[in-house]
Amino acid sequence: MHIVFYSTSNVFKAEELLTNAGVECQVVPTPVQDKAYCGVCIMTQERNALELLKDIDFKVIEEA
Repeated sequence: MHIVFYSTSNVFKAEELLTNAGVECQVVPTPVQDKAYCGVCIMTQERNALELLKDIDFKVIEEA
């Protein structure tokens, strides 16, 4: 899944939170063309990532 944020600073804040919690994740280009989002997002397969990021605004994009 891709976790998409409205700002780049939130992407890197989320990456730090997830990495410190032992969640495997990667910063990748955002897979949507919506200009409301920044150009990078977090990709992870671990569902517990969403609970760890509950204090940051984001949108989840499931992989097809």
